[in-house]
Amino acid sequence: MIKRIYENISGRLTDSYYGKKITAAYLAYGGKYEFCRFYACDDGENSGTVHIYNSSMVIDGSCSQEDISFLIEMTKPISIEMSSRSALHIPEYYLKKHRTFFQGVPAETDIGPADVILNGELEKCFDILKESFDDFGSFDDWYVDISHRIRHGVSGIYLYRSSTVTKCFDIDGTVFVSGIATAVNERGKGTAGKLLGYLAGEFEKEGKKMCLFALDHRKTFYLSIGSVPVDEDILYEWKGD
Repeated sequence: MIKRIYENISGRLTDSYYGKKITAAYLAYGGKYEFCRFYACDDGENSGTVHIYNSSMVIDGSCSQEDISFLIEMTKPISIEMSSRSALHIPEYYLKKHRTFFQGVPAETDIGPADVILNGELEKCFDILKESFDDFGSFDDWYVDISHRIRHGVSGIYLYRSSTVTKCFDIDGTVFVSGIATAVNERGKGTAGKLLGYLAGEFEKEGKKMCLFALDHRKTFYLSIGSVPVDEDILYEWKGD
């Protein structure tokens, strides 16, 4: 009992990271594009929503194993996100990567509004991200997506010196950030930590909390700057049949 949906998805979604991430994608693109699809999973006992953006899948709510298995086999996503409380079984050809969900904490810094560039110098931001994350992709693909999300008021990207942070969404008092990176030759100077502390403070002034996910090898860094772990999940990444 799975079907593609094109509109009116907000009433189906939970008040969770997964529901808000799907909401952000819908606000940016709607349901008319093939690279950005939304599915309803309803079988009487389960009611969930699945979003596929290019080759990444996000599962929100309660979906049946049959529905998810069918979608995975049909689409072969490169990554799958869902709550750790879900009982769904993901095929063994996906690697499991544990993540900690952190809430950022404001910090006193010497950063002021004039020091942080919002939605500017995108080529520099891309260069930092490209050298920081494996298989980040091409500038053209990244630029089309981030500029589209910026124009629709969904996302934003911050640059402080040689560190960058991407605001993925700002929904119902939760600001989720990712793409936290510093140029290789500028690491160890504390700029990323300062930027995160500054942004958490700015969002707090607006009555919002800043959150992010960290893989295990980055957990120590976020603890060192005062971020508070509040949840965890498993990121599934394709490793092949």
